[in-house]
Amino acid sequence: MKTGKVQYNGHEFLDIELVPVNQGSSRFFVGIVPVDYFLNIYTVKPVKYDSEKEAAVAATFEGDQEYFEYRVSTKLKRADSDDFERPENKKRIAEIAEFLNTKEYPLFPNTIIVTCNLINDEINIPIDTTMEKLASENIVDLPYLREDSTNSDTVHLYIPNKPNSVLVIDGQHRLRGLEQASDEIRNNYQILVSFMLGFPRAVVAEFFYTINYNQKPVSRSILYDLMGTFSYELNEITFMHEVVRVLNEVERSPFYRRIKMLGVVERSATPAIRSRMTISQAFLIDYLVNTISKDAMQSNTYPPIFLYYYQDKNKHSYIIKFLLNYFQAIRKTRNNDWENPQVSIICNSIGIGALIRVMHFIFLKMFIVDFAKDPRKIEGVGMTQLEEKLSGIEHVNFSKEKWAGVSSGGALNNLMKEIVSSIKYLEAPEYNKFIDNYKVAYVGPFKEWLHSAIKNDK
Repeated sequence: MKTGKVQYNGHEFLDIELVPVNQGSSRFFVGIVPVDYFLNIYTVKPVKYDSEKEAAVAATFEGDQEYFEYRVSTKLKRADSDDFERPENKKRIAEIAEFLNTKEYPLFPNTIIVTCNLINDEINIPIDTTMEKLASENIVDLPYLREDSTNSDTVHLYIPNKPNSVLVIDGQHRLRGLEQASDEIRNNYQILVSFMLGFPRAVVAEFFYTINYNQKPVSRSILYDLMGTFSYELNEITFMHEVVRVLNEVERSPFYRRIKMLGVVERSATPAIRSRMTISQAFLIDYLVNTISKDAMQSNTYPPIFLYYYQDKNKHSYIIKFLLNYFQAIRKTRNNDWENPQVSIICNSIGIGALIRVMHFIFLKMFIVDFAKDPRKIEGVGMTQLEEKLSGIEHVNFSKEKWAGVSSGGALNNLMKEIVSSIKYLEAPEYNKFIDNYKVAYVGPFKEWLHSAIKNDK
């Protein structure tokens, strides 16, 4: 595999000889590229999130359900335009540069993964059209993949030798590190580059999600955001991604601009907003996804309370409405805690995790006792009704001072037990006795009904 600079009709290109790699019915290409060439042609577009901008969009819709439906209906369009590289980590870049400059064997044996728009995809031309012909017609703004019509193993990619010609999918930190390395390293360094060519942008981004989720310690919030943004389908994770977006972007939501959508506090946010970003998208999705997951049917404590509504897209609004009303009732009852995350854990992972678990207990009792197993009655549940069900929560101590020094897992579990024992509706002065009765009186009947409801719907 060779790479060199060539000129046609006054235009300079990198001529990269590629090896096709066939995997199943798909293929990608691998080439060897000198770093000093590649650093001139690549670009990185990291995934970004601006809560102020997104909240402004949400404010233009009449209601929460309308905004949710808009987000779902425009998923495919956004999937083909949004960016998907992880945000840049300057510390990691500096570490890579030091590795390159100081180590005896500064090797990167894994590939940089890139994509680019091809002339081939923009206009209909034979795959063996020569560069001389394209250059003579000034069709040279985009890379061109040329295959030998008599030998499918002979593939050349001609890339205009100018900035932003290829988009990095994975490997930005290695490239940034190489930029900061010494001239001696840069001028004598080759990299393996995998070219994902001819795939829709959404497919390429989903590929990025897959390899990073399974192989690298990337923030789950970023990965969930990528999966939610680029997936063609509305599966459990992508559905919850859209729900969390609504919770974060709708002004009446208790979580309005409080969620770290990419796992970190937004740098562009005001100090007041930054101080309230106390919970990550990943945490919320991890705790909420079991409310709609079939896998949770195996749980004897936290069955999928919203699965019936999730399986019917016309009932999705009931889930969002219930979540909004439930946390609005909590915020109203414990407003001082909710508005002061510096002194209270109610709106961080411990508090929200405990409250989501308690939501299972309250919903199941309501479903069996108040709804009489009629799922349509969820429509009548408003904030005032849920505020009544939460009566007693005003006596729970959510102060950071009380929970300081307790492991997060232990604190969450102990806080959940304290909330359950305090809520009058649950009638649970002794938690262990409550759980034993809860499983028999509510979980069993609910799961039996749910099995039947799902089967009948099919």
